[in-house]
Amino acid sequence: MTYYKVVLSGENIFFENASRIDSDAPEPVIGFIACKLIQTESEELAIATAKRDLLVQWNQSFNLDRKLGMPKLGVEHIAEVRGWFKPKSTNDYYWFTDNDHKKLQLEKFTQPPRHWFWRSSKKTKTTIEE
Repeated sequence: MTYYKVVLSGENIFFENASRIDSDAPEPVIGFIACKLIQTESEELAIATAKRDLLVQWNQSFNLDRKLGMPKLGVEHIAEVRGWFKPKSTNDYYWFTDNDHKKLQLEKFTQPPRHWFWRSSKKTKTTIEE
């Protein structure tokens, strides 16, 4: 079985922090980004499992009173996770207020992992003096 990192976005939710014309309220939250680490046999099953898990968690943690609505989920990124180290899935939500803010949040999850333990790409020249 393979590990997959699935990045989902949820939109069309109803937060009560909408800004008013005469107040200094913050911009309204219109959606979220969530990253899930799923171990399964195929990408399709990883996507389905990630969506199911996210909706269950959404309804149990944020939407108990059903005021926030059911988010419209979209798959933003999926990638196989290979190697010894697996990212930790903390079930965090990263909220966004507009499409530019959404793009900034997505950049965190769609970039390839850094290989901090590999050698530098610079090669040092060794000369042997006679």
